[in-house]
Amino acid sequence: MTTQTAEQSTLATDLDDHALEPVPTDRRKSLLQMIIIQIGWNISVSSFLVGGVVGGGTTFGEGMAAIVVGNLVLAIVAVLVGLVGYRTGLSSYLAARAVFGRHGAALVSLMLGVIAMGFIGVLMDTWGGAVSKLIPAVPPWAFVLAFAIAITSTSIFGIKGLARFSAIAVPIEIAIALVALFKIGGGDGGFAEVLQHAPVVPIGFATAVGAVIATWVTGAALVGDVARYAKRPRDVLISSFCGFIVGAGVFETIATVSAMKVGNSNFVLVMQGLGLLAPAAVMLVLALWNTADNNLYSASLAFTNASTAIRLRLRKPVWNVVSILIAIAVAFSGLAGSFLTFLTIIGLVAPPFAGVLIAHFWVLARHSSGRELLRSAPAVRVEALVAWLAAAVLSKFTDVLLADPIEGLVFGFVIYAVLGWGVVLVKRRTGAPALQIGDAS
Repeated sequence: MTTQTAEQSTLATDLDDHALEPVPTDRRKSLLQMIIIQIGWNISVSSFLVGGVVGGGTTFGEGMAAIVVGNLVLAIVAVLVGLVGYRTGLSSYLAARAVFGRHGAALVSLMLGVIAMGFIGVLMDTWGGAVSKLIPAVPPWAFVLAFAIAITSTSIFGIKGLARFSAIAVPIEIAIALVALFKIGGGDGGFAEVLQHAPVVPIGFATAVGAVIATWVTGAALVGDVARYAKRPRDVLISSFCGFIVGAGVFETIATVSAMKVGNSNFVLVMQGLGLLAPAAVMLVLALWNTADNNLYSASLAFTNASTAIRLRLRKPVWNVVSILIAIAVAFSGLAGSFLTFLTIIGLVAPPFAGVLIAHFWVLARHSSGRELLRSAPAVRVEALVAWLAAAVLSKFTDVLLADPIEGLVFGFVIYAVLGWGVVLVKRRTGAPALQIGDAS
């Protein structure tokens, strides 16, 4: 093979990124790369938005506890889902095919892919407006389009593109965040006002925890897209906790403190007041880019899997472009004012998916390989879809646990584990593919 042919082969591999097959062992990444990618994914402008919700509606103690509890739950979910990705080498959507069936996974993949890009569209709309206010010469639509092109340029190269950009962005983001926190604390009164903060309209501890979880529960549920590249189980554990504690948790804390100290969690405006507008602009771009290209990457995997299930065989780079067009459409639709509503929808849909996924791979099929699971997947696994829907409905209309996203996760796990074992018992007695439609061909 010539050098040119080898380079073309490597480029093709990067673009397709094992979207429809397990990641081979020789393509796995180092622990440092996994940590950088995970932290970069979780450093997001959404942290500043949820910080406004938490900081504006809780006391300091409640807010910090909500951030800790929420991110611990997310880290645990990410580890459980990530270990599935590590063990099987499957993306979240190939794993969904093993759980929900070949055609059932198409529905799941489409829904989660649209949610992921809708979330990015909302963020682009929100921060496009913020940039336009600070730099009136740049209209919001121009920021959205320029940013869409930028994140596509890294996400289209798959895990390699994410790793290279995160290696540059993460150290800069952490440094700017620490400078911001130091400047906020160095103002008049220090952190005394923060410690004594009393919310004008309290939202309650459970709502605060729910907001923290809902912000990143989709990311935790889809972390297998990154974790499938891990070399060892401990790499999944370490990178997941780093992502949610160092990435999401630290930046949510800074946003919460900002909201309590100066009454504004908008990082750009707070930094402008501190005389740090240029670093704020850099942070804004890097944080949104890091999160957006990861979500774009994940959505393109989702649509690639869904299209294969319906025999529309388009390659991952094509779906990468389609995904960003969805985000642009959402950004131009003006949904930024419904951020909390959007979080609520995510908190109802994504946690049950993670619960069902965890139950399948940790309880019902823990000894099977990724390729075996794909070969044996039915057309539709009805019990998985029923468990997902039932868990979402129950989490909405019951008040059993601390917050709806936690309820959805637990309900999804328990309902599917029970239904799954029931199907196993029926199969053993009758030999029929109970509760499944289609065969495993």
